[in-house]
Amino acid sequence: MKPDDALFNSEFLAKLEQLYLLSRRIFRGRSHGERRSREIGSSLEFADYRNYTPGDDPRSIDWNIYGRLERLFIKLYEDEEDLPVYLLLDVSASMRWEPETSRLYGEKTSQKKKHSLNKLDYTRRVAACLAYIALENLDHVDICYFDSRLGQSTGAGKGFFPKALAFLRTLPAEAGATNLLSAIDDFVRKRPRRGLAILLSDFLDPQHCEAALGLLHAGKFEVQLLHVLHPYELSPGLHGDFQLEDAETGKTLEANLNEGLIQAYRQRLGAYLESIEQFTRRRGMGYLRTDTSIPFEDFVLKTLRKQNILR
Repeated sequence: MKPDDALFNSEFLAKLEQLYLLSRRIFRGRSHGERRSREIGSSLEFADYRNYTPGDDPRSIDWNIYGRLERLFIKLYEDEEDLPVYLLLDVSASMRWEPETSRLYGEKTSQKKKHSLNKLDYTRRVAACLAYIALENLDHVDICYFDSRLGQSTGAGKGFFPKALAFLRTLPAEAGATNLLSAIDDFVRKRPRRGLAILLSDFLDPQHCEAALGLLHAGKFEVQLLHVLHPYELSPGLHGDFQLEDAETGKTLEANLNEGLIQAYRQRLGAYLESIEQFTRRRGMGYLRTDTSIPFEDFVLKTLRKQNILR
């Protein structure tokens, strides 16, 4: 995956530069950014007045008010702070899965049905876009990989987009199983500075998903889920006898995939997806589901804007 290839040309980057990440909450930043906070500082956005006290900078006195009221008031301004943006990227084995289309659908239809990006390549491109947008708006970006645990990470500030790209082009050699609870628990403990946490994953860990998201919620992060699946996971379209293999555990299962079994699979998957969405909505988290058949450029420039994740 090369997120800085022809798709990231100057025209596309210019479109990204017009956007910024929306945050419903204000977090204390470390450097001056373009995002307004509730802290009173020295930016040019007027906030309020207070009475003058000896030692205050005379340049902050509002002399117009003094001319009318003969009282000294100091003008207060809103400070501008960066938003801590955490991009948590699932690099587990299930994210790297690619269907063997010739086996599943036959040689004649394999080229028609094949998608150029697996889930991990898709989410890495989306993460690159989000990192670029955040960095252009002077936000601080921290990109973290995870599977069964929190893995490699990199932090970047203004001007360090090449560093973020280099990190996203390099993946751990081994792909582990997904354990959201272990990874998120480690993340919350190691990131005392709260901010906007964006999870990019297929969330194929029903045993730990809600508990992991609960840790982020309890940890006072603002949470946005970008749930990415492959079209074949949503609608397998398989019929006949197959040996199914779990991409993460390697366990196999002999199954006759008839219409009844496929329908049961779709219902069970739909119920699980609905449960994640409802859980996040009840806790005020953002949730958006997509699949890799949607061009990632459209997902970023259209879908994320429509869902008020970007503006």
